Amino acid sequence: MSQAALETLANEFRRDGYTVARRAIGAPMAELCANYALLQTGNPDYYEMEDLTGSQGRYADALGECLLLQQLPLMQFVAQGPLLPCYSFLRIYRRGSVLDKHLDRPSCEISTTMTLGFDTAAGQWPIWIEACGEERALELAPGDMLIYHGADLPHWRETYDGEFWIQVFLHYVRADGPYTSFKFDGRERIGPFDKHRQRRAIDAPAAEATTGGAQAAAPANEPES
Repeated sequence: MSQAALETLANEFRRDGYTVARRAIGAPMAELCANYALLQTGNPDYYEMEDLTGSQGRYADALGECLLLQQLPLMQFVAQGPLLPCYSFLRIYRRGSVLDKHLDRPSCEISTTMTLGFDTAAGQWPIWIEACGEERALELAPGDMLIYHGADLPHWRETYDGEFWIQVFLHYVRADGPYTSFKFDGRERIGPFDKHRQRRAIDAPAAEATTGGAQAAAPANEPES
């Protein structure tokens, strides 16, 4: 990506609270990631069914965590400051999936949603975002990434009418901001997370949690973009 293109992204993000990085990863890489996500459906224990979105999701998937770190330099340039990585989330939306209008939790202070692949017969399925006093529909091709203030800008998707739509979400907080305690989303490190053997500080009881507050105890698989 050229310096001029990077500057444009940073300026749009500063002005509107969001921007779209086209081809954040190339089409061949996006296809590889999409195939990886679909192949994981062959493991019946890999994804969790999400009642709120009608989709399949995986918190801190290994590929997602790699993308979380890979995109950090771009994210820091767009956000114009140092960021701390929090977590990734891999999701496969299915026919009938819907994402209600919502705001994200503090670990998603600076967020991305990247399209990896979809059922091309169904066509585009835009993500909606409310910014600058308007509701805007944004179309994302494989490899495109919406960068936005997840905790500040309402966003949603209407009902999906295709067979599958694959997204990965990458979440960060500012290293000099109010949410630094959400680094790694309360985990010890970036990487795959086994909820049966590991714990996050933000999941501890209020009296023990380092972050505190009701928002800190939000479940790992809560709705993302």
